[in-house]
Amino acid sequence: MSTADRGPRGLKARGHRFWKAVREGYELNVDELEVLVEVCRCLDDCEALAGAVERDGLTVPGSSGQTRVHPAVGELRATRALVGRLLAQLGLPDADGQTLDSPVRARARGAANKRWAATRGDHGAA
Repeated sequence: MSTADRGPRGLKARGHRFWKAVREGYELNVDELEVLVEVCRCLDDCEALAGAVERDGLTVPGSSGQTRVHPAVGELRATRALVGRLLAQLGLPDADGQTLDSPVRARARGAANKRWAATRGDHGAA
């Protein structure tokens, strides 16, 4: 197994599993590999953040003793959203060879459908 097949240094279990699955199933160019690296790192970050919340609970004491949301909760939410954006950017096809639209592409498709519906007179269809 070559170094590239083992993945970047520092990947934890979840990131490594995803790296391995993608590398075994898809041929990626250099740009796509860079996005894949970041997806894998983010997946590992999600595991660590979720572990902190599981260990400490959803709330922690604040500086004045007040109850506040665990800081990892917001970070976990943001990291999960980033994983979604990176996966959309990576654009891996599903089993049927279809790729999911990125959020930008989905909005553009919706806007185009509305424009075409208006030109056809289908004012309620989109």
